[in-house]
Amino acid sequence: MVKKFISTIFCVFLFLALMTQGALAVNNVSDINVDVVIYEDGSAYITQTWNCNFNEGTEGYIPIENLNGMSISEFLVSDESGVYTYIEDWDVEAGFDEKAGKYGMVKTNKGYELCWGISEYGEKRYAIEYKINNLVGGYEDFDGFNFQFINSGMGTLPTDVTVKITMHNGIKLDENNGGIWAFGFDGEINFENGNVVAYTKKPLSSGTDSVIIMLQLNKGLINPTRVVNKSFESVKAQAFKGSDYDYGTGTGENSSELPQEAPSFFELVLGMVIAVFPFAIIIYFVRRIRRPKKKIRTLYKNADYFREAPIEGNLEATFVLAKDFDQTKDDGNLIGSAFLMLINAGCLEPMSEKTVGFFGKEKENISLKLMHPPQFTGVTAKMLYDLLVLASGSDQILQENELESYCRKNHKAIMRIIKAAKQEGKNTLIHIDCYDTSKKAKPLGLSQAGENLLLNTMGFKKYLLEFSLIGERSIAESVIWQDYLTFATLLGIADKVIEQFKKVYPDATHYSDKARYHYLLVHRYTKASYHASQTARSSGSGGRSSFGGGGGFSGGGSGGGTR
Repeated sequence: MVKKFISTIFCVFLFLALMTQGALAVNNVSDINVDVVIYEDGSAYITQTWNCNFNEGTEGYIPIENLNGMSISEFLVSDESGVYTYIEDWDVEAGFDEKAGKYGMVKTNKGYELCWGISEYGEKRYAIEYKINNLVGGYEDFDGFNFQFINSGMGTLPTDVTVKITMHNGIKLDENNGGIWAFGFDGEINFENGNVVAYTKKPLSSGTDSVIIMLQLNKGLINPTRVVNKSFESVKAQAFKGSDYDYGTGTGENSSELPQEAPSFFELVLGMVIAVFPFAIIIYFVRRIRRPKKKIRTLYKNADYFREAPIEGNLEATFVLAKDFDQTKDDGNLIGSAFLMLINAGCLEPMSEKTVGFFGKEKENISLKLMHPPQFTGVTAKMLYDLLVLASGSDQILQENELESYCRKNHKAIMRIIKAAKQEGKNTLIHIDCYDTSKKAKPLGLSQAGENLLLNTMGFKKYLLEFSLIGERSIAESVIWQDYLTFATLLGIADKVIEQFKKVYPDATHYSDKARYHYLLVHRYTKASYHASQTARSSGSGGRSSFGGGGGFSGGGSGGGTR
């Protein structure tokens, strides 16, 4: 009875939400371009250009809140016809004609709202200009900011957003004098021709999507007026929480002392659906999250042992299915398994090289000699081999430090491999009818064939982890120590599986010694490639943005658009 009541209430709220979103959908913003010019004193002149098609409402507005020692001045609005007239006491409740051709600022208890009259329905371009005084703070170690340029929960969401940051004094920004990170959207942030450019690759959706940019500047580039008595590392540590940037350790900061300035959950939910009670949304999402998690745990518990590599040994399809359903976590596992495949196929040949260091001490380095491209199918190994060719130089002998240096400088190369692998895996799963979008397939969205493949993947993982309990010795050692270990690496359980294999095969053999040696080697080369790429991205060299994280930002709130 209680469940039925909750479901009924939820349906009512969802209906109201859809009605509200439908009303808001009348107005459209195709794109917003944000130009940020940073001055010597740390202030910044910002120009937001909105390309719109508005057919209802009386005004556009941008809430700018949580300013933390910053202020707004030099506010200006214009369209194709010219500059608007500033109104000192802006009346939100005024009519369409009263607001036409005018603009003003509203002081709120959290900051400001920059407002302007829609003036004319249909397609228009608005330029909203303003100065943020003290945007860049002078921290103990660096100068910088963490600022939300596009709010979450906008009633009229932009399809595309581009943010360009330049220095007024002509200094060219790059990874040698700055660091850049982006949060809240699916896109990229990069150094381009001395500027910082961030852009969305997918449209912002309702709810928590936003555009947050964090910029770090070396001391001496500018002289910020606003002085902050803490390190910028502490700002980064807070922003990295909940993100997929790898902050690492050794910052010297006590995380328990970091400021907690992230927006409240209520504010984010309020922006997600206007006029809908927050607890209805909470119930909805909790139910959506818990159902698949519970279903996945139940499937794993009931999965029978599976003794063959899943999906006929297709590395990419197995990884996508395993990643989507919590059977593997780190994208680096895909790179590690591809390294093993290349070594086992003879495409890469480990070489031991001895060098003499300081004080005459010998050091042994293990290099990889590139023998021939892979002949088997699968985009991961092929693209990885091509990357190794570029990293190794003319001698086609790859040292660990060569690979690490290449991947730090070209950190997007590894991410392109992972992206292509995931797409190929997804295409394969679609081709073999793995998915089912009908209601009966909820909550996993798998067909019966897809669920069987997932059970096989789970059963194989369980089989490897419990190998010593089964005690099977009928499988060829070459299969166990090569094929099995490759897919154990893909599933992120290789270290545990090696221990299982050792219990069943305690005596050292040619296969076991070589497999352990190769796994340790692959672990190092995966670290030198994938993890070096991630470290470069996390260190501020640019690249893919992070959906999560960005906490502690200034300048942002929730809402905006039209009303």
